[in-house]
Amino acid sequence: MNAVRAYFEWMPIRQVNLDDNLRIWRNFQMGKLFDLVVLDTRNYDRSITDLNWNSDYVTSIRNDAGRSLMGSNQENWFYRTLSESKERGATWRIVGNQIVFSRVNITSWFGSAEEPYNVDQWDGYTANRNRTYQYLYGNQIDNTIMLAGDSHANWVSDLLWVDPESAPLAAANNGVDIPPYDQATGAGAIGVEFAVTAVSSSGFSGNIAATNAQAQKLVRDNAELMWNEGYFRGYLALHLSKDEARAEYYGAPTVRERNAFDIPLANFTVKAGANHLQRPIAGGTVNSGYLKDADRPGKVAGVNATLALDTVKKTWGPVPDALLAGGNYITYPKTTG
Repeated sequence: MNAVRAYFEWMPIRQVNLDDNLRIWRNFQMGKLFDLVVLDTRNYDRSITDLNWNSDYVTSIRNDAGRSLMGSNQENWFYRTLSESKERGATWRIVGNQIVFSRVNITSWFGSAEEPYNVDQWDGYTANRNRTYQYLYGNQIDNTIMLAGDSHANWVSDLLWVDPESAPLAAANNGVDIPPYDQATGAGAIGVEFAVTAVSSSGFSGNIAATNAQAQKLVRDNAELMWNEGYFRGYLALHLSKDEARAEYYGAPTVRERNAFDIPLANFTVKAGANHLQRPIAGGTVNSGYLKDADRPGKVAGVNATLALDTVKKTWGPVPDALLAGGNYITYPKTTG
């Protein structure tokens, strides 16, 4: 509890409930434009997660119905908040959580029918994710955008209930009608996820070509995953209006040395009421990573073909080759103590 006390005393954040010192999950209402629903998926009443030494065990229990990522108290609050946001007429429901929500399967890496990428994220808590999908579909909660981090890579997905343990799917969804998903149009999805990389932590290992090849495998293995990129460190800018949400991804050419360049990586649009990414996805072109454009690959223009913003000079121009050659993967020394 001393760590919790230090957190609230030193971080610019107010306690939500003085009788629940561990609670940081909360909701912010921004007029009728959006609700920002902030979850705690790392600490609060969470079932055992992957701690590296127990990966096989957590993978084996990932589909257990009793596993929870947030505990019943927070989970019930989450669903109530989504419904209250809809009832008060907010256009968007922006859900800020710490880990990737969408399924990420790595079938082609191991030749198995179903192999989760990381059971420390929602893939390790399948029942909790299925309950969330059931609530979104069953209560027709539109315009939901999940925001995520922690994975050290960029991910953009349509939110789609894919449950490999249920055959047929209808047998496991308690009567909720799940429409078929049309990858070409996005129809059948119930929202969108924008997951963003880290500022300086290492991502995929290798140069741009190698990391783009890894992204290609991930996108091809997952019907709902539309773009993946794991080389650049950077950030996401999300712009909201009553008509659309627009996500702009930026990356730094290198984190090995100080520089002022922002490279535009990809832009995505979600129209209000559509519940999926606008097609053609990212306008059909990104500057890095791998893009799924319906059932065919989208165009990857390459960072050398685009201009970057010098945030100091406030000018646009090419990125110096020396910065791009510097690499973005850093192995940090282990500390002892």
